[in-house]
Amino acid sequence: MTARRPPIAVGLRAAGRVDPIGVPDRSPRLSWKFHGSQPPSSLRLQLGSEPNGHPDLYDGALPADAHTADWPLEPLRSRQRVWWRVVAAIDGGTPVPSLDAWIEAGLWDASEWEAAAITHAAWLDPARTEPASLPEVETEFTVAADIVSARMYLSGAGVVVPLINGRPAIDAELEPGYSALHRSIPAAAWDVTDSIRAGRNELRLSLGGGIAWVPRIPSRYTKFTAGHVPYARVRLELVDAEGRRQSICSGSGWQARLGPTRTAHWFGGEDHDPRAAGDWSPAVEVDTGDQQIFWRSAPPIRVIEQVRPASVERRADGSRVIDFGVNLAGRPRLDLRAAVAGTPITLRPGELLGSDGLPQQITTGGPIWDSMVPTATTASWHPAFVYHGARYWHVEGLSEQEPDSALRFDVMRTDNPAAGSFVTSDPFLDRLHRMIDRAVQGNMYSVFTDCPHREKLGWLEQLYLCFAPLARNYDVQAHLTDAVRHMIEAQTEAGLIPSTAPELIVFDFDVHKGDSTAFRDDPNWGRAIIEVPWQLYRHYADTAVLRRALPAMGRYLEHLESRATADGLLDFGLGDWIEIDDSTPRNLVATHGWASSLRTAARAASVLGETAPAADWHRRADETWARFRSAFRDGAGQWGTGSQASWAFAWTAEGIDDVEREGITRGLLAAVDRAGGAITVGEIALPALIRALTDSGNAAILDAMIRRTDAPGYGGQVESGATALTEMWAGPAAGHLPGSQNHFMLGVIDDWILGDVAGLRQAPDSAGWAEIVVRPLILDTVNDATVSFDSPRGPIRTAWSRRSSGTVELEVSAPPTVRVRIETDPDVKVIQPRA
Repeated sequence: MTARRPPIAVGLRAAGRVDPIGVPDRSPRLSWKFHGSQPPSSLRLQLGSEPNGHPDLYDGALPADAHTADWPLEPLRSRQRVWWRVVAAIDGGTPVPSLDAWIEAGLWDASEWEAAAITHAAWLDPARTEPASLPEVETEFTVAADIVSARMYLSGAGVVVPLINGRPAIDAELEPGYSALHRSIPAAAWDVTDSIRAGRNELRLSLGGGIAWVPRIPSRYTKFTAGHVPYARVRLELVDAEGRRQSICSGSGWQARLGPTRTAHWFGGEDHDPRAAGDWSPAVEVDTGDQQIFWRSAPPIRVIEQVRPASVERRADGSRVIDFGVNLAGRPRLDLRAAVAGTPITLRPGELLGSDGLPQQITTGGPIWDSMVPTATTASWHPAFVYHGARYWHVEGLSEQEPDSALRFDVMRTDNPAAGSFVTSDPFLDRLHRMIDRAVQGNMYSVFTDCPHREKLGWLEQLYLCFAPLARNYDVQAHLTDAVRHMIEAQTEAGLIPSTAPELIVFDFDVHKGDSTAFRDDPNWGRAIIEVPWQLYRHYADTAVLRRALPAMGRYLEHLESRATADGLLDFGLGDWIEIDDSTPRNLVATHGWASSLRTAARAASVLGETAPAADWHRRADETWARFRSAFRDGAGQWGTGSQASWAFAWTAEGIDDVEREGITRGLLAAVDRAGGAITVGEIALPALIRALTDSGNAAILDAMIRRTDAPGYGGQVESGATALTEMWAGPAAGHLPGSQNHFMLGVIDDWILGDVAGLRQAPDSAGWAEIVVRPLILDTVNDATVSFDSPRGPIRTAWSRRSSGTVELEVSAPPTVRVRIETDPDVKVIQPRA
């Protein structure tokens, strides 16, 4: 018999991160999980100033089932490090402490940096055209004795690559990340102790344009322009064994030069030529105005894996076409053995091949390329300031003697820890899940983007529509906390939440269905300010982000109210975006989103104990749903235009009794039948379609719809060879205008795969996965499904399989602090749940 193991707290996190330096909050929220086969009967939180387990700062009891705690001390001071642990015990047992974790603050006050924003003088010349290359700044410093601690506090506009003694100083790419630069700038802190040596040291910062400096270059693809000068601000603090401190701060005493990177265009690519590097001269300071520094929550972007070519075609002209086999996001890497000094090497990416066998850029925007000029000593190179989305690369300029292995691909993304997996023997669902996951990874950058090439913008609707593919597969608490911050900052004085955040371009010029602001102001995009904090609360039991967003929620709801028509509906925005049947009324789509967001906001206010706004928003939600039901249901019982989306929105509306819901189900099934069993909805109605068909007992019809290969949809994408989820329903199929081939906005079907087919969901009234419901969907097309999920309370796993006898067996495991409800058909054999 297996011994019962006492509980131990693991995975200790502060503000959603493990052992963060430069924590974003002065009073960070704490969380942890449990391993063991028994729940704790008592729990203590201990904080100390040293990592010795002595709680000289705080030692207090917590509820035995707690997995989160508010910060129990005074707000963190700048640079302060606090060690903490959680001690669990069972009745009569010895208390078991967790391993020590720690939290370290950055610099809260801008004056504490004592560092100026600096660049090269050519970039501040009022008479200049664009300088010949991107700037580098550097300084030298001497360390008298071995140091025990070195901290680098780093901020800047564009991309900053720090080098200490000629080597990368930090394990991160494309730092410091996105922000609305006219308002704020992100910062991050790093432990660089191992990079410092006794004696002379050199600190160099190479600068790229990033999203800050995006010029209009006629020969290169440009989505939009931005004119913020690339600059860096850095403070390096050293502490020796005697406690003596030494600070190196950026300023006019530094040197600067125009470096070897001629072009670093966020959309169009990067050109590197060592011959372009100029002479060193004094750096100049940049006036950053009222720009505020904030400490980023999200983990850094890192190289996650390196991929070698799946195939290489050597062409008659000496160029090569590289196929990596999968549509990826990141950067190419050259490892050269036979380079010809001075001969440029050019690399052109593409997601699809054209009829000439070369990568085409119809889906990415173009022209896009990277180039480098090797020297006699060049061994390897990769772009340092840009990234791309591509499967294929056309490489020109390689020596014939250069092996095909010279080119690899660095897959990059924000380093959110993996949190889940899905396994099935059904090849279709397996492939679809992997395509969705690849698209999620391909857009997991400073913000969650729409695509890793053409726009690289933080479109908001996908964050809540596809929350499950994000949070069930990765730990995204810290990353999405940044997203909420960007939304709050982007909110206008009128309360509007723009459809992208940070708002790097104002979409008030592109007319859609007669609405010139549709791409900026849409209820189903802006409501992300309500839905994303709510989902973060539901998933991670995080009330801090809910409370931070509540005022913005209220202002946004007032904005929607101000745009209501005389009949109390909303009629603006994009409607059911990328729908195949475009007959669904825009006001039906918009008003459904409005009513839904009112209800979610009311629930959020209730959780926070804000009874007055909760009551008001509940009342307004009831009224809006009543107007919805009255406006879009005709005398014959048809909803909207009778499109799939119209019926799906009706099915998910509030205030529908069982008899009417049966009629709505019949109408929806008739609409599906008229379309020949193909999907005709867009991304906004898609979640409603999935829930309506599944919850009405028609999951087999949904299953057949998504598998169709002879019509635009998931099955068509798989059949056409897509390796990541695509922007348009038709994917790469011939005869259709292709959109991006790396887009996760249609990925909500992964919620169905994990939550319905595999059968694991959080209970409706639970937060932080305190209670789960296991209800697998046994389909004729699927013989088994296993989902593993490292939940905020610890690992959960469900696995079901159909035996040769036809019997279905279900196995469930969960932490002892998670309540488990199993709801299955009587003929499903449940193996005893175990911890």
